[in-house]
Amino acid sequence: MLYETPKSLLEKRINEALGKYEETIVSDLIKLSLLKSSERDSSLLLYSEIFNLLGPDKFTALINILDGKSLKMPSKEKFKDVTLVAVCYYYKMVERKSWDEIKTILGKPDLNTIKIGIRINQLHSQLSEMMDKIIEEKADKNE
Repeated sequence: MLYETPKSLLEKRINEALGKYEETIVSDLIKLSLLKSSERDSSLLLYSEIFNLLGPDKFTALINILDGKSLKMPSKEKFKDVTLVAVCYYYKMVERKSWDEIKTILGKPDLNTIKIGIRINQLHSQLSEMMDKIIEEKADKNE
């Protein structure tokens, strides 16, 4: 099955028409088409890599979400920082761990707790604003 959860009639018909062997061939043809497109623009090689990573189902879902729009992804380092802040937020705000406990859990004795603490406070403020907005919207709907 090329599409695990077909979301359109076309995807459903493709699944019905293809056997396992044909599915592999079609998937490879999609990859080759994406690679061929990258000959004209090397930045398009990324599409093939994303297709390989996500598979046809999730790649199609991503294309449907973006629908021709550009998306700038964070750098590996930026995403690592975002993940670190989220994990620290969880341990600090939800589990109520001390910074020493968090440093031990993460195996990062040199963790910059001042920098992370500031970012945790910023994240907490953003989350509070989002919650306030949701509550306000719900109240408006109930009136």
